[in-house]
Amino acid sequence: MELRQKAKELIKGAIDFHIHPGPDIFPRPMNDIEIAERAKAAGMSAVLLKSHVESTAARAFLANFVTGFPVFGGLALNYSVGGLNPEAVRTALRMGAKEIWMPTINAQHYLKAVDNVPMFAKLLKGDLQGISIINDDKTLKDEVKEIIDAVAEADAILATGHISVEEAFILITEAKKSGVERLVVTHPTSPMEAYTIQEMKDIVARGAMVEHVVNDTTHQMKNPIPPSVIADAIRAVGPEHTIMSTDSGQVINPEPVISMENFIYEMLKLGIDEADIKMMTRDNPAKMIGIEL
Repeated sequence: MELRQKAKELIKGAIDFHIHPGPDIFPRPMNDIEIAERAKAAGMSAVLLKSHVESTAARAFLANFVTGFPVFGGLALNYSVGGLNPEAVRTALRMGAKEIWMPTINAQHYLKAVDNVPMFAKLLKGDLQGISIINDDKTLKDEVKEIIDAVAEADAILATGHISVEEAFILITEAKKSGVERLVVTHPTSPMEAYTIQEMKDIVARGAMVEHVVNDTTHQMKNPIPPSVIADAIRAVGPEHTIMSTDSGQVINPEPVISMENFIYEMLKLGIDEADIKMMTRDNPAKMIGIEL
């Protein structure tokens, strides 16, 4: 079977763990319901919606209700929700949020490198100091510890967002000790995070899963990475520790279903096994979300 056709087949049953829907403060080509309808038509199993500015838990519920397709949401801890705000986290979790991301577009580390993403750079330039999750002595801030406890109690996913490698290691280590079982390192091969292979291996050894996204290979980035960087990371770290997502929802990129198909196609071209792709696009995200397929 031709690789493009194989990619179309492998979409069936897949879960896109990372999609940005509209409405948003950034231009987004599709809303929650449109995304769910397209994923359902493609035979996918579920999608998880992410916003940098608000909880997507209620939005996911409504998209699920309208389409009859499994849609999940979460909360990113940026300034618009109070930053490192334990009460916002507890509320989102009670509303059904499956994933809590540490700061993304307002992470201190990210703001230092925001020129790598021109779309964000235009809106985020200014006097923002940015949010760090650690104190000067490299310990976690008290509010982060409180957030970790809330995530552990809800058995939800805790993701690194756009924090630095140093912060991520501290977070993952402490979260694991505190009983969080669902830990995700968000796009470690991104030009902003730029983990080494050894750092990815080390953080996986502490209990995390790494999430690679096709968006990092597109012109959403000032300096896109070649797909081979992701393929090399998959081989080095292991598909059993990896999730493939799109991080789609940009006007310049294809819609989520096509983005996932393109990602699968690129990995097939680079020799990643079909069974491993199924594990990374279906089994591992399902395990993280906590759903049976």
